[in-house]
Amino acid sequence: MLKVRTLKNPQKTIVSIFLFLLAALISMSPLNLSMEYRAALIVAISYLSFSTGGLAFAYLTALVAPLFGLIGGDINWLIMLPIFISSLFLAMLGLEYAWRYAALIISPLLFAAPQIIAYTMSKTDLFAVNLPWEPAQNWIKLQLLSAIASTLLIVYIDRLRERQAKKQAEAAQ
Repeated sequence: MLKVRTLKNPQKTIVSIFLFLLAALISMSPLNLSMEYRAALIVAISYLSFSTGGLAFAYLTALVAPLFGLIGGDINWLIMLPIFISSLFLAMLGLEYAWRYAALIISPLLFAAPQIIAYTMSKTDLFAVNLPWEPAQNWIKLQLLSAIASTLLIVYIDRLRERQAKKQAEAAQ
């Protein structure tokens, strides 16, 4: 059974909605953020949503917030959106089913899998397509680094909450 130590109920909802709105704002912001940095920030915020609000808010942030990027009208965002959303979905599944220490490896690997598959398949003649992520290796490395760092951060936050809960339980006795 998945046991993620999230925030208490009123804070959980408020912080998770704020993180969702922040991810939606980043995905559609008119700032001159390149697409790879924008995506890396959304990855980090999706993982933080898992830590603060649990799976429901993590899936909301990971699957719905990137869609707001279509409001900006960036054609490159539209092209990369299926790869990006499938990566986030698999990453959240990796967190859900491999929580806690196994998620350190499984979630980032599942996150990178659709991107690596799209990269290798776009090099073949049958699936030749120009994806707007050149150099693709840098895109994949940055996204993978963001997923690894975010996974480490949420496991660390969970460990801190576990220690605090143990101290409170010992103090109550």
